[in-house]
Amino acid sequence: MSTYAKRRLEREFLELVKGPPPGIFGALRDNNLMIWDVIICGPDGTPWQGGTFQLSLEFSEDYPHAPPIAKFHSTMYHPNVFEDGTVCLDILVDNWKPVWSSPFLLIAIQSILDDPCVHSAANFEAARLFDTDRRAYNKRVFQIVELSWKSENLPFN
Repeated sequence: MSTYAKRRLEREFLELVKGPPPGIFGALRDNNLMIWDVIICGPDGTPWQGGTFQLSLEFSEDYPHAPPIAKFHSTMYHPNVFEDGTVCLDILVDNWKPVWSSPFLLIAIQSILDDPCVHSAANFEAARLFDTDRRAYNKRVFQIVELSWKSENLPFN
């Protein structure tokens, strides 16, 4: 890893730990600066409220010129999350810019929980339900939120 990339990751991680965005918490996995374990809390006033969702960010040697891989390890039902938990977000696929920081990315991921991009869906069933039957979609989301409370799904287990 280049010195620039290492310094930047150190700075961004320090920013996340010392002044985390509301409802976002992080730690290094096994003291490895290249893999972050993150907890994203469901935003207040949304069907996701009260949920705690585990996510990892994995950085490549090319960071910040290449985006990290963002992957939920909690069970998710969301239009922009693949079955394996990988987040599908335009800024992670086609529109990444090196000026964006990891905390910025985490805020974007938290914000799409309640405002998904259904036109670039990873989970077509969730996107269809979000578009056609919001009440049924919210019921599924609440089940996911409840599941996030179970002991085997608690943060960093």
